[in-house]
Amino acid sequence: MTPKSFLGWLAGMLWLPFYMVYDLVSGSLRVSRDILTPGEGITPAIVEVPLRCHNNLEISLMSNLVSLSPGVITVATRREPPTVWVHAMYVEDRPSILEYVRVIEDHVLRATRPSGGPPPRPEEPNRTEGGRHR
Repeated sequence: MTPKSFLGWLAGMLWLPFYMVYDLVSGSLRVSRDILTPGEGITPAIVEVPLRCHNNLEISLMSNLVSLSPGVITVATRREPPTVWVHAMYVEDRPSILEYVRVIEDHVLRATRPSGGPPPRPEEPNRTEGGRHR
C-alpha cells in the first residue's frame, strides 16, 4: 500500500462518521418539518440500486447506514449481483435516490478499501419505480 492510498483510506475512515452525523441531522430535520407541517406531501417509493460493494461487510455496512437515515430504510439486499432495495419517504425522482445511496456507498468503499477508492459506478438498470421494464 502506498502512502497516498493509505492517507486516502485513513481520510475515508475518519470522514464517514462525520458524513453520517450530517445525514442523520438533515434527515431528522426534514422528517420533523413534515410532522410539524402536515400536508406537505410524502412521496414514497421503493428503488432498486445496483452496488459496487462486494463482500458481506461492505453490503451490511452500506445497508445499515442507509437505514440509519431518517425517512429511508433498506428493504432487501442481494449479494449476486450486489443490489439493495431502498424505501424512501421523500422521492423527487428515481435518480435522486440512486445518487443518495451511491454517495453513502462512496463513503463506505473509501472507508473499507485501503488499496483504493470506489470503483466506477455500475450502469443503471432499465426499470421504473414500480420495478417494470420500460
